Amino acid sequence: MALSLGLEFRRECATAIGDSPVVITGAGGWLGQAVLEMFAAAVPLSQIHAFGSAARVQKLRNGMSIPVQPLTTLPALTAREAIVFHLAFLTREHAGNMPLAAYTEANRAISGTVEAFIRQHGARGLFVPSSGAAYIADPVHNPYGALKIEDEWRFAALGRELGFPAVNMRVFNLSGPFINKLDSYALACIIQDLLANRPVTLHAGRPIWRGYAHVADVLNIALGLILNGSSPPVFDTWGEPIELSTLAERAAALLHKPLTIERPEWQNGAADKYLGNAAAYLAHAEACGVKPASLDQQILDTAAYLSA
Repeated sequence: MALSLGLEFRRECATAIGDSPVVITGAGGWLGQAVLEMFAAAVPLSQIHAFGSAARVQKLRNGMSIPVQPLTTLPALTAREAIVFHLAFLTREHAGNMPLAAYTEANRAISGTVEAFIRQHGARGLFVPSSGAAYIADPVHNPYGALKIEDEWRFAALGRELGFPAVNMRVFNLSGPFINKLDSYALACIIQDLLANRPVTLHAGRPIWRGYAHVADVLNIALGLILNGSSPPVFDTWGEPIELSTLAERAAALLHKPLTIERPEWQNGAADKYLGNAAAYLAHAEACGVKPASLDQQILDTAAYLSA
């Protein structure tokens, strides 16, 4: 299968970046790897400053490489008025493997490092992804969601105080290149089963509804709003709602694969719906000239990445 990643910034946005420095934290995660590729296709690598949990060299699709520095070195960077994509965060998996106090302290330290950098050097604009988990935030039972809300407030207030656009989306379900957690994300599991010509295994005995947004659309909207000087209230990502069995059927048809679904007997229980609100997402997409990818295209782009 040809590798069709669909990872580009809109031409108008790529041009409007100009010579602004670009700072990316969390460069090793899903959003981080995707946006690193997108910025690398839009500006010279010398403009890009990437940070992660540890030092390494990241190879790009075009064969070039870019250094990724530890986030602890961010205070030494002197780039002024950068476009900042702050994607570093210890996810909910870490919350289950660390003492609550340590998890909370670690995430607040990450956010504090980025805030201090912006206070010292300013920012042309900032994107900080939140999560749909923020809707069920609880400092004890869902510290991930609670800390995401803290970041929403922290960085929105920082943008107002210092006068730069701050964009925050509550990310629900993503699709597309650099998808990770291949053993837990439903879309990745379904596609991998199909590509391996094995039955699609779904573990839930109740309806599971998801709606996917292409990672490139999310990042194009974020950059578009920054370059437009917009600081909208926090809003959700959105995609066509679909139940997982139907998603498997859709993917099998697109990939021309036979389909057998192995799923538990249906049990009584409320449907699990993890779906963002469409209105603001679609309005911001239109304002930024972004036509969100169809679910079919999202499946194909995700499959192309996984098969490669």
